[in-house]
Amino acid sequence: MNALRTLLVLVLPLVLSGAAGADPQGPGKWGGLSFGGSSGHASAELFHRVEGDRVQVAIPIRIDPNWHLYHNDLGHPDAVGKPTTISFEGDGEVEWAPAIFPEAHKFDQPLWDAFVLAHEGSIVVYAKGTLAPGTELGGLRAVIDGLTCEDDGQCVPYAETVESGGSGSDALFASFPEEEEEEDQDDGLLAFLGLAVFWGLFTLLMPCTYPMIPITISFFTKQASDRKGSVLPLALAYGLGIVAIFILIGIVFGQVIIPFATNPWTNLVIGGLFLFFALVLFGVVNLQPPRFMLELAGKASRTGGLAGVFLMGATLVVTSFTCTAPFVGSLLSVGAQDGGVGRIAIGMGTFGLTMAVPFVLLSLVPGYMQRMPKSGEWMNTLKVFLGFVELAAAFKFISNSDLVWSWNVLSRELFLLVWAAIFVVGAVYLLGLLPGKRANPGPGRATVAFLALAFAGYCAWGMSGREMDRVMTAIIPNYSGGVLMPTWTDFDEPWTIAVDDYDEAVEIARSDGKLVLVNFTGHT
Repeated sequence: MNALRTLLVLVLPLVLSGAAGADPQGPGKWGGLSFGGSSGHASAELFHRVEGDRVQVAIPIRIDPNWHLYHNDLGHPDAVGKPTTISFEGDGEVEWAPAIFPEAHKFDQPLWDAFVLAHEGSIVVYAKGTLAPGTELGGLRAVIDGLTCEDDGQCVPYAETVESGGSGSDALFASFPEEEEEEDQDDGLLAFLGLAVFWGLFTLLMPCTYPMIPITISFFTKQASDRKGSVLPLALAYGLGIVAIFILIGIVFGQVIIPFATNPWTNLVIGGLFLFFALVLFGVVNLQPPRFMLELAGKASRTGGLAGVFLMGATLVVTSFTCTAPFVGSLLSVGAQDGGVGRIAIGMGTFGLTMAVPFVLLSLVPGYMQRMPKSGEWMNTLKVFLGFVELAAAFKFISNSDLVWSWNVLSRELFLLVWAAIFVVGAVYLLGLLPGKRANPGPGRATVAFLALAFAGYCAWGMSGREMDRVMTAIIPNYSGGVLMPTWTDFDEPWTIAVDDYDEAVEIARSDGKLVLVNFTGHT
């Protein structure tokens, strides 16, 4: 069967081309210049703009009524058709990125029990390129190769070479996707790096990190005495060791996590890990690194020279494992969902750098040791409160799996109720109102406790269906009630919603004389 499909994909366009013949199309509404004519039931134009070494291209394509042009990706492994390809020719050396097609429509192929992605009406394809230094772009042409098919099944190959018609209108380039995409990527990276700094700072305050402070001071005080105060190279090697180990962790474990980051099973596993890490921070589970790692780290810290100091940085990573593991695990899971190994490596490097800088400074100026806050109960209190934060994060990943699998268990109201309860208990813990806890907390603990209570109140406020901020709107589930709770919010929308049926939405819009708003909502 697969061989038959492959044969049809290769032969069918040629057979239908001979039967239907070429169908040249004239210029479209943008006023471009055709170069060599076109075949098939579509016609294209080409416009481009050059700013420095950046080339922007817009290709409006008009498809005949009752015909569709295949997308650059058929969308289904069993789909029969020919994807549309676009390449560029002309003077000047340009490195082109893949063409950016608009969102395609699904067309059912009952014969193959599949669907195919295609376009209809008028579309605009965008592309961007980088012009090599010292070269000028001239004689730009777009070579388009695809297949147009009528709604009743007749297909005609579409091939056209189009010469650029100039810079085009501002309206045509107003929707060029490059700037928006880059801005979104930059915002996402900055948020991820901010999270890395956040977890790094909190890790520095954890009980298992503090023992390395006197060890660091003692080691570098002796080194300063032996080297007559010249410890800068050793201090930098110490910090580099810390950063390098965390980057290595990110690269090794990121490679494993990324391929499955958006899978609901992976989200469920990550949610379970967050629950486990919360128990670790609560002190219910005692998490210890393997004994051989501790022995290896101990031997490394006694080695002399730059190599020894570098390995001593690795010792800090290993000995602080019980505190860093929950935060490193959180960072890896978020990085895997938002990007590739490179982003994870940058995030882990930032996390390591945040931890390394204070230790490098302490190694250079041992006197700063006297100014640091003393360890004590406040460190354990902070650790336990962060356990509540990990517990809340666990429900977010469990919610991802709930949405994808349509369990309808963790609804908007239940999710916000759970979060409100978690932060109320966390606030009660900070205020010392739990059995066995010291009352009369200091101003720091009291401030954090009231902030936690305020956030819990905000979650409770959002349970009634009120609009929340952008961040919380992206976090909370998008349905009400579910199988465990009654529906709390029943919005009376003045519009009609068609779920997963574009054709139905178009028909409703045509009958009501309204526009169609397409919402591409996905699960991650």
